[in-house]
Amino acid sequence: MTDVRFKPGKVLTIVVGAAFIILIFLGTWQARKVGPKTALVESITAGLMSEPMQLPVHVDDPQSVAYRRVSFRGEVMNTEPVRVFGTNLKGRPGYYFYKPVVREFGRAVLVNFGWVPLEYKKEPSLPSGTIEISGVLLLSAEPGSFTPPNDLANNIWYTADVFEMASHFGLGAKDHYHFRVFADVAEGVAYPLGGQVRVDIPNDHFEYMLTWYGIAAALLAVYVAFGRKKAQETA
Repeated sequence: MTDVRFKPGKVLTIVVGAAFIILIFLGTWQARKVGPKTALVESITAGLMSEPMQLPVHVDDPQSVAYRRVSFRGEVMNTEPVRVFGTNLKGRPGYYFYKPVVREFGRAVLVNFGWVPLEYKKEPSLPSGTIEISGVLLLSAEPGSFTPPNDLANNIWYTADVFEMASHFGLGAKDHYHFRVFADVAEGVAYPLGGQVRVDIPNDHFEYMLTWYGIAAALLAVYVAFGRKKAQETA
């Protein structure tokens, strides 16, 4: 009599085999992302720690200089600021104050001069005239899943959309840079509080890799155990 110690069945073997291949593929896909994402986070960290570079006249690819420290000189536009609702680095609610700063050749940078808490009743004193700005270059903000849309008609802002703010200030597409700059903390100024740059780039691909590989290993273990048990019952 033949000693059959493993008999999972043909259909189960096909199903488990397909699922195992998919899980290994997902785990490998996440594994390949670990290195590039780690390099990106390290690059951002290095950029935030570096000395400010002079902002180029032309920036064709803002993505390539995102989270870099920059400096430039310009004149603050004489207009009412845009107040964008948001939290500071400690999670307190308040507003961020934006104004265009026009460089000598005419193109404006949308500058975030800092954060003011909701309970602050005074109108913060923003810089005016020609000033030197140093800060961190960021791309235009995008709304989250639950972020209300900006109410442009009533000047109520929830997302620092560079293009909408530029339009609000009367700037055409060629009159402003397609990014924003978070100004550094101003010496001797309580509010607005500058330097509120949040780096929120999740790097959890390694955990996802372990999860998919772990599920694949568990599936294989259950399959083997089931095949052995069925073989014993059949015998």
